Amino acid sequence: MFALGRSERRKGFSKEELEKLASVMAAKIVGNGYTRQELQKGLSSGYQYVDLSYKPEHLYLCGAPSTSKNQLIRRLKINGKLGLIINTSELDMISGAMKQKCGHHDDVFHHESISTDYKIDDQIICAEDPHLALSFTGTPNQLAFFIPSLNNGLYSRFAILTAESRWKYRSTAPIKGKEDYDTFFKKLSGEVLDMFLFLQQSPTEVTLSDSQWEEHTAYFSQLLNEVACEKADAPGSIVLRAALIVARIACRTFVVS
Repeated sequence: MFALGRSERRKGFSKEELEKLASVMAAKIVGNGYTRQELQKGLSSGYQYVDLSYKPEHLYLCGAPSTSKNQLIRRLKINGKLGLIINTSELDMISGAMKQKCGHHDDVFHHESISTDYKIDDQIICAEDPHLALSFTGTPNQLAFFIPSLNNGLYSRFAILTAESRWKYRSTAPIKGKEDYDTFFKKLSGEVLDMFLFLQQSPTEVTLSDSQWEEHTAYFSQLLNEVACEKADAPGSIVLRAALIVARIACRTFVVS
């Protein structure tokens, strides 16, 4: 579908512009019930046609935990270096996608190119430099369902924090003179947004010092030697990727602080 609107140019388009526009748009216009003569007449009198079927690509910083692999790659492609964040308080929400082979994120960990090619899309969807951050919480049983084995490489791509349950009832009643949780977390989210906007306008490169690299290398070399005694490949890959995760956390902590 096309819309007809007045051009900002009072005298319409030049002959060269008219020929270019007519040659590009005539086939589509004719297909929608317009003729070349009507198109030329409208353009020469100062009108222009706008394709209403065009859909702009919107950026979504926070993605949905329940998604398909195809849609995930599409989001990563559109967002580019801005990246995509997926949060969920229930690990089961993302586990469903994993069960359907729609949530494999192995290659994204190293920012490797990922792509899909399905007939329905009529083209290859490729994210050349994907950036994806995943933040989940769940129970031990949910984790075992999400990562059923240490041998598939998915476990080593996550920094997993386990915590013991402390059963103590906390009243949800409002306390006079105290800030409520909604206001408190809105302020925190505002601070995070300010940091995000600042870093978007002022890109920052963080590097470790020579002494920090030496400490990092010494620690993980010793750790790798210890797990190598188990004569299994899986622990070694976990240590190597843990070294990368620690370096990433160090750089991000420096930026935030």
